[in-house]
Amino acid sequence: MSLRARSLNPSFYRSTASVVTMLIGFWLLGGSTGLAQVAKAQPVPDGATRIDIKTSLSDSLLFERVVTLLQADGYSGNFRTEKAKIVTDSRGIDSGDWTARIVAVLEKGTVQLLTEGNDKTANPPVVNERLTYKGKPDGPNRAGFARLDAFAHHLAKSIVGATLTYQVMP
Repeated sequence: MSLRARSLNPSFYRSTASVVTMLIGFWLLGGSTGLAQVAKAQPVPDGATRIDIKTSLSDSLLFERVVTLLQADGYSGNFRTEKAKIVTDSRGIDSGDWTARIVAVLEKGTVQLLTEGNDKTANPPVVNERLTYKGKPDGPNRAGFARLDAFAHHLAKSIVGATLTYQVMP
């Protein structure tokens, strides 16, 4: 088929328009196109307890993105109660008795992520203890924070221009 015949064919325009529309949609969503870059990524410092992701998204769009990715990663929870704070249900960490949940606080286009752990078999029971990254040793702190870190990178990579930083809290 000649170029002139293709340019006169309506199906050629429909298929081209579909491809262009799809590419623009991926670009606008900031995902799956490889366009999203995480600026200022750094190694996890010992003592990190929180991960901040700064974006140019409105809080309502950021809320929807966080909830969508949490659900895609298998997290559940009551995500609709308060739009400034998202708390997942606890999930088991490794093979131990510890469980952990992700807490996300949204404000002015920034999401603050932390993880809280529970061990109900401990004496006294540990409830909603903030987990801290403690480097190489294994255990609930490292496993819980590693899971949070994986989610944070997944989220940051899905948002064009997102900046991820670690916070060491006292």
